[in-house]
Amino acid sequence: MSNSFPHPAYAKSVLAPNFEQTKKYLVPAMLSATRAHLVMLVRQNILPRATGQALIAGLRALETEGVRDVVYDGKYEDLFFYLEHRLGELTSEDAVGNMQIARSRNDLDGTMCRWVAREKILALLQNSNALRARVLEMMRAHIDTLMPGYTHTQPAQPTTLAHYLGAVAAFLERDTARLQAVFARVNLSPLGAVAFTTTGFPIDRALVADLLGFDAPVANSYDAVGGADYQTELAGVTQTAAGGLSRFVTDLLFWATQEAGALRIGDEFIQISSIMPQKRNPVVLEHLRTQLGYIYADAQAVFTLHHNAPLGDVNDVEDPIYRPLFRMFDYALGVYELLEAVLATATWNVERLAARAADGFTTATELADTLVRESNLPFRAAHRVVAQLVRTALAENIAPRDIRARHVNAAARQVLGHALGVTDATVRAALDARHFVAIRAIPGGPAPDATRALIARQTAQLERDIAWRAKQHARLAQAQTRLEQATQKL
Repeated sequence: MSNSFPHPAYAKSVLAPNFEQTKKYLVPAMLSATRAHLVMLVRQNILPRATGQALIAGLRALETEGVRDVVYDGKYEDLFFYLEHRLGELTSEDAVGNMQIARSRNDLDGTMCRWVAREKILALLQNSNALRARVLEMMRAHIDTLMPGYTHTQPAQPTTLAHYLGAVAAFLERDTARLQAVFARVNLSPLGAVAFTTTGFPIDRALVADLLGFDAPVANSYDAVGGADYQTELAGVTQTAAGGLSRFVTDLLFWATQEAGALRIGDEFIQISSIMPQKRNPVVLEHLRTQLGYIYADAQAVFTLHHNAPLGDVNDVEDPIYRPLFRMFDYALGVYELLEAVLATATWNVERLAARAADGFTTATELADTLVRESNLPFRAAHRVVAQLVRTALAENIAPRDIRARHVNAAARQVLGHALGVTDATVRAALDARHFVAIRAIPGGPAPDATRALIARQTAQLERDIAWRAKQHARLAQAQTRLEQATQKL
């Protein structure tokens, strides 16, 4: 058996998958980083202009022919060395050899990962912003839609669908802020760190960073190569976003059940049973839930690969980690897009939700509050009176809509030893779900005006976040233009 590199098992398990992964994600970043490096070497008089011109022409030819049909055959360790060899065929081996002055695969790896990550962040923000816009649209349509709110999975108090969705819009807004914050820490250039100690050549790291759209070079060259906590931060931010989405999807699945009867998903997302003719299965929500699980798994893989890895240039935080990291992004992109599309088809059974809003004495809190205001009771005393009222009503099968002042007075006599001076009108108003919502008009509450104020604030923030993303996207496009112009000047 030959002992030549690579061993077939090593090629099959490690090198070939890495080769395909690099083809899929990293080639544009690799070629752009190489062009920027060449421009800098020529400007710094480290590389002759003629050599730079030849290499730029070769890189353009490489870009034109692409790597889609290139298959790993073991002749070259990875795609980097394959492209280096192919560029040597298009230009000359000496020219390609000098292209590697003041550059290593180490700083190039970090640059490519950050390049892809920042593009994925901006794509995630685009899809997340679209989902936020959809949620806000639903909020505007359901400001007055009563529904039961839940605590510990049990009906608790009446609220509105818009009030509930305001919480969804709120966590989506925070997810956006977290992605924006991590973008700033991702968008730094490792190039010029070389292996990890920089170089004795008079390179210009800031120029390369600018040509590639990075905000600045990573300040410490050891950190540029060895520090990869931006990867775990990305995993943490994305997993946090998946957590909020998974809770929302769980609620949607509950509302889509026949028992709840509150939500209907469009037919384009519904599947049938192979044996039960009556079935109408909203399994798209189950698929969303499983894909959110994939995000959790890949995010955890990123954290696990960091665990106990030395602080330096190690494979743990390079090629092997790109697979779960980039796959995590891809699943997240799909979840945002799919969930927004599903919600675009959603219709709500407004009457069913409203009818259930007061079920289970969900308005009991307002009756207790009313006794505090109208009868000057301490809240704990009012709480005991209403608790006794509810126990009696449930035992005697009296519905909330049938409760009158005499029932309240009977409960008060049991608890306090005397009746209270409440009227039937006061009791009916206190137990009315719409009144319950309307009286909760302070900021953050479910009352219509409070909800409208929240929608206005969340809409304004969404507009700012859309503008932020557009600005970052434009800055990267402008950097690409600068890089193109700089290469043309060669």
